[in-house]
Amino acid sequence: MVNNDRNDRVDIISSELEKYSSADVDERGEVSSYEESILQVIRKGELEIILDFLYSGQPRLILDYGCGAGWLSRILSQKGFTVVGVDLNPMLITHAKRITPSAEFAICDCENLPFKNECIDHVFAVAILHHLNLKKSCKEIRRVSNKNTKFLFIEPNLINPISAFGRRFFPMKTHTKGEHAFIPSSLKKTLKKFGFVIEKDNYQFFAALALGHLFKIANIKLPSILIRLIQLFENFTENAPLIKKLNSTVLLIGKVSK
Repeated sequence: MVNNDRNDRVDIISSELEKYSSADVDERGEVSSYEESILQVIRKGELEIILDFLYSGQPRLILDYGCGAGWLSRILSQKGFTVVGVDLNPMLITHAKRITPSAEFAICDCENLPFKNECIDHVFAVAILHHLNLKKSCKEIRRVSNKNTKFLFIEPNLINPISAFGRRFFPMKTHTKGEHAFIPSSLKKTLKKFGFVIEKDNYQFFAALALGHLFKIANIKLPSILIRLIQLFENFTENAPLIKKLNSTVLLIGKVSK
C-alpha cells in the first residue's frame, strides 16, 4: 500500500512538471488560461477579499503555498508584505523570482516543506490543495504555522455544473493527473479535523471561469458591455442564497488551531 501511494505521487508529480513546464506565463506571473478581460473580473473579486483579510491581520511572513509563476506573491510583495512562495515546478519558480525579486521562493513538494516548525503567520493556498493529498498537506501547513497563523484557501467547487461540464469536455492544458475538485462540505470537514478553524466562507464565479477559458480557446476578445454583464451576474450569484453554493470556487478564511 505504501509503495502504491508512493508510485501514485510520482505519477502526479510527473504530470504536474510536464503540464506546467509547457504553460504560457505572462509578465505578471499569470498562467494564460482565461480571456484577459474575464481574468480581470476574476482577480478583482479574489483580491478584494484577500487584501481585506491581509490588512486586518498585518502578518510578518506570508506563505504563498503553491505559488505557481508568482502572480499573488507579486501583488502581496508590492503591497509591502514579506512573502515566501513554494512550488514544485522549477520553471514556474524561475518566473516568480524574475517578476518579484523582493520575495523569496523555493522549489519543493508542498507536502514536504523546507521550513522549520511554527514560522509562518499567514498561509495563502490558491487552487493548489486539489492537486495534493489533502491530509498530508493539512499536516504540513499546520506544522509550519504558529499559534496565531491565519489561512485563506481558494479551491474549485465540484458541484458547479458549468465547471463540471468544462472539466469533462474542455479541459485546460494545465489540468493534471490526480487533481480533484472538492465538495465544499467535505473540504470543510477535513480541514476542521486537522485543526483549521473556519471563520468565514465565500463562493465566487458561477460562470466566469468557464467562460474565460472558452473565450480564450476561441481567441475572442469580449466587448466591455458583455464584461459588465458578466460582472453583474457574478455579483448576483455571490449574494443569492439559493445559488451561491453552486459557484465554481469556494473561499475559506480562518485560523490554524495549535
